[in-house]
Amino acid sequence: MAVPSKRLESFDEKPQFWSSTEDNQQADRSASLDDVTTYIYQSLVDYQSKWNTTRISAWTVTFPYARDLRVGNKIRNSTTGEYYTIDSIIDAAQHTVRLSGTVAPSSSNRLELAEENMINFVSAYPQIYAEPQTWKDTITYRVLRREPGTLQSHPFDGRKEIKPRVRQTIVDPDYPDHHIQIMGQWFDNLIQFDCWSVTNNGADSLISWFEDFLFRYTWVWKKNGVQEILYMDRGIDTEVTKWRDDIVNRTLVYYFRTEKIVPIRTHDFTQIDLYVGLSSELYFPPSGYINPSGYIEIIDGQL
Repeated sequence: MAVPSKRLESFDEKPQFWSSTEDNQQADRSASLDDVTTYIYQSLVDYQSKWNTTRISAWTVTFPYARDLRVGNKIRNSTTGEYYTIDSIIDAAQHTVRLSGTVAPSSSNRLELAEENMINFVSAYPQIYAEPQTWKDTITYRVLRREPGTLQSHPFDGRKEIKPRVRQTIVDPDYPDHHIQIMGQWFDNLIQFDCWSVTNNGADSLISWFEDFLFRYTWVWKKNGVQEILYMDRGIDTEVTKWRDDIVNRTLVYYFRTEKIVPIRTHDFTQIDLYVGLSSELYFPPSGYINPSGYIEIIDGQL
């Protein structure tokens, strides 16, 4: 089982043994619905912080998947701990910036964009009003449908796993006279993602960018316990006023198959004491009792 707090793989770190055959796809752990949204957030941070060197200079780099780079914002080198400042935007379309700092980053270093440089990814809908001057592209998510997992080949179809079942029984490592039953239940989930921007073109660009992101990281989330991820639907392009009346919205719906795991500790049976008492009195039916038809009772008077 993987450590829940470990760093998820990047989309370009796919191991060679990971193939399309189920026998070679071994998940590190099981994943719940909460894990899914956590994985997406962690992968969004990783995705937007991807960077490449340029031939211009050691301080001029590109962030091909970033969507909001602003002069003066900080970028952290998570490998060395150094912080850089975005000194200028060289090419906004190609996401090329010039950094300033003490030691220029090397190609093996991992960089992390500051929070203000990344899109918002939050549960729908935020209660805090976003000011236009500080607005960032935002993706909200909410659960449209959640049911016990199907035992058939298609989502939500046929027989379902309507209650938890025993997945595994192991000896409790802390209490030798106990066993742990691993109880699990599959769930089918539809999650709606709303992509918000200030213009129609911006919303179209954001939803296309998010689709690419989900496609690239699908293998990562499956490796970490999500059994299945399917593109289900793209909603009608609309202008929605649930949150703010000056932004536009594009909607995606994805299917995620997750599993809820609950360990239950049970004490082993070590001894069963059985006590049997024999009555010394004979049984006589009450007065007026009539034996059933075909029933004959013989009482030996010598007993």
